[in-house]
Amino acid sequence: MIKAPIISVIIATFNRCDTLKVTLDKLAKQIICPEDFEVLVIDDGSSDSTQEMVESHIALLPYNLRFFRHENRGPGYTQNRGIREAVSKLILLMADVVWTTPGMLQQHLKTHSEYPDENIAVLGKVIPSPELPSTVMHKYWDPFRYDILDGKRQLDAIHFLACNISVKKNFLLENGLYRERKGAAHEDIELGYRLGRKGLKIIYDENALAYHYHPETLSNACRRSYERGLNFDMLSGNIPKSFIYPLYNICTLEAGLKGFVRMFFREIPRRLLFNKWSVNSFWLHVLNLAENSSFAALFANKITYRGTIYYHMRQGIKDSRKKERLA
Repeated sequence: MIKAPIISVIIATFNRCDTLKVTLDKLAKQIICPEDFEVLVIDDGSSDSTQEMVESHIALLPYNLRFFRHENRGPGYTQNRGIREAVSKLILLMADVVWTTPGMLQQHLKTHSEYPDENIAVLGKVIPSPELPSTVMHKYWDPFRYDILDGKRQLDAIHFLACNISVKKNFLLENGLYRERKGAAHEDIELGYRLGRKGLKIIYDENALAYHYHPETLSNACRRSYERGLNFDMLSGNIPKSFIYPLYNICTLEAGLKGFVRMFFREIPRRLLFNKWSVNSFWLHVLNLAENSSFAALFANKITYRGTIYYHMRQGIKDSRKKERLA
């Protein structure tokens, strides 16, 4: 009799064949028994060799690997398909660029055994991979910023981040799945907010560790940030601004005194330093030069990368609102 897996790992992917191959190989090194987990790769219409690579690995890997493919529908549709196809009562949503440490799945299972209630999710830690190319940008740019969670145990539900989070399948099916839209649209946070209203609680486990391997360039990071801005209505149209504000530093009256203090001491200086003129005429040029110029590298740090990249999200929000007014 075939043993049913304890946990289903769901990996939504799109045109990341080479990185995904390593992701699957890393999962083969988990210290839990291979029969205790399955891996589902859900391909959102990749145009590279993802299908051929995954199908050729099915017979080579010790765990049960299943592959599904559909025409490009976006991350929400892709995650939902994986959730529905999963066999286990417990599922783990993991990004295709996340490389597991050997004890990651075991740690997720251990924490769920300590918190067995249906409404509990476990968020594992993700940090930049030490195997990333040694560039100035990789030295400073961390898109997930898990460092701000250090020392915390229970998190707000809006920290439902599908790069390394485990949750009970039935809780999702009964209380809500992803909204389905093409493009980066903050779908994780929006879903987390809705699930939080249904009682979701997130336990943060730093020992459920994985590494983020996504070789990055400044232009690509700015492009994705702009796309998230264009799709910001996924949040602003569905979540009270008081919930959005702490995460994205958008000043609103609903944010109250705390919001005003943040605006004054953080958002106003940011907008003065990173505006249309300074970003396009200075910061983009300097940060691109930083890879080959020690003088330009003096201007490179976490603040300048974050300010330059998030400026593009603000522009995306503005452009989206302009289109709405003209429509």
